[in-house]
Amino acid sequence: MTTPRYTLLYDGNCRICVGQAEMVAGYNDDGRIEVLDMNSDSAHARFPQVRPEDARRELHLVAPDGTLHRGAEAVRETLLRLPSLSGLGELMRLPGAMSLARPIYAFVARNRYLLGGRAGACEDDVCR
Repeated sequence: MTTPRYTLLYDGNCRICVGQAEMVAGYNDDGRIEVLDMNSDSAHARFPQVRPEDARRELHLVAPDGTLHRGAEAVRETLLRLPSLSGLGELMRLPGAMSLARPIYAFVARNRYLLGGRAGACEDDVCR
């Protein structure tokens, strides 16, 4: 029996996001998480419930049952599903951890093009 897969939607125009997606892929030994650029036609067709403008603002993890995890919660849920990194996900379950993780994640997400640069040319006005 095949384990249902989660899908991690990331911004392929962001170098920080691409690096994190590559890190997830590197630790994804059992293939439980599919890593997909949210800018792709495939992502839009498969996940119409994820608005492109929302996906550009923060990471999304789509569970097999369709549940959406966003931002810091998506990071926590992703870590919990990677056996080698699940301990970090467990730390994010500690009381108060998410109250710290959410604003840190929001700051980095808001400034990701300044902090890490853009992977390609800015043609769609998302790098503002």
